[in-house]
Amino acid sequence: MKYFFIRHYRHGAGNGYFYQKICNTGLVSKGICALLLAGVIMIAGCMGSYGKLVSNPVIQAQFNTRTLSETYQYYYSGRSGLPYAVVGIDPKYRFNSRLWFKIDTMDQVYQKIRNLSDLHIDAASMRAADILDNEGNLIGVWFSYYYYTPVRIDPKTGMVEIFNPYDPNEDDRGWSIR
Repeated sequence: MKYFFIRHYRHGAGNGYFYQKICNTGLVSKGICALLLAGVIMIAGCMGSYGKLVSNPVIQAQFNTRTLSETYQYYYSGRSGLPYAVVGIDPKYRFNSRLWFKIDTMDQVYQKIRNLSDLHIDAASMRAADILDNEGNLIGVWFSYYYYTPVRIDPKTGMVEIFNPYDPNEDDRGWSIR
């Protein structure tokens, strides 16, 4: 039996070469194999437009010493007196702020972070994190008792969208009740 392989690729230093079998051409037609390969490529392309949050104790220390970057544009989501999250976005990125409210002064930034809602069931401590794109470039900073939220970057426009971490459909145990 013949196998169709993607050429080998290095998966990391010292890990050697890995081969990935795509399909057994004796059992699966080339057309189905091509469709599967196209689907994998499309899924990988969609996944490439998402960023991530990476905890960073330096940002927490900057908050504690009131030395956060003043060049970022800061926004909050949630209620004014009890926000769910605060983000600081590097001005070189376009930010979709439709779910966020702009914070005008640095004093207000520190006040919003101090007043973050810790009512979420998993709210043990505030998370201070870097917001990174899919290539690891720094987009901005994140403050919240919610540890995760989707970060999407539109590859065509470069627009960054950070979703509100609050889910009104969660019950008291943090489970979705949909």
